[in-house]
Amino acid sequence: MKKVPASFFNDDTVMVARNMVGKTLVYESSQGLMAGVIKETEAYTQDDPACHAYLGKQTKRNRAMFESPGTLYIYMIYGMYYCLNFVCEEVGKGCAVLIRELIPTHGMDLMKKNRDCSKDNLLNGPSKLVQAFGISPTLNGCSYDRSPLFVCETPVSSSFLSINHYPRIGISKGVDCLWRFRGE
Repeated sequence: MKKVPASFFNDDTVMVARNMVGKTLVYESSQGLMAGVIKETEAYTQDDPACHAYLGKQTKRNRAMFESPGTLYIYMIYGMYYCLNFVCEEVGKGCAVLIRELIPTHGMDLMKKNRDCSKDNLLNGPSKLVQAFGISPTLNGCSYDRSPLFVCETPVSSSFLSINHYPRIGISKGVDCLWRFRGE
């Protein structure tokens, strides 16, 4: 599989979110290789009231969002789960794409062990995929070129028939933005 370059993320965040659907997320972990086809993403930009970097506000929590394109942004939700994002657009602009769901392709035994569950619901949520891959929050802020997590082109045979857009999940502001993309 061919790794997409960091420049892939240096584009309009909404377009990157759409273009990530159908690509493969790969994690070269200390446990072994794990991978899955990206089925669902969500875009967040600093002009979006649902974004952690709304109006360009930089905090300790969201600092990674202002780094170079492709940087990992991993944050905690509900005080116990983590979510994985890839930073988009130019340095200094707080934008990222949340990875919401994957279809597992490699390392399923490791994923099942990490989540202690069946294959059916292994990667169907942003926190579930972080747990299944065993992604450490210490990777937050890791640059794309040094990251063990990266995105690759997927063989055409694994592509979706269509990519649809929907309202994002779990937000109360910016609900009118159809920035959730799902391969069907």
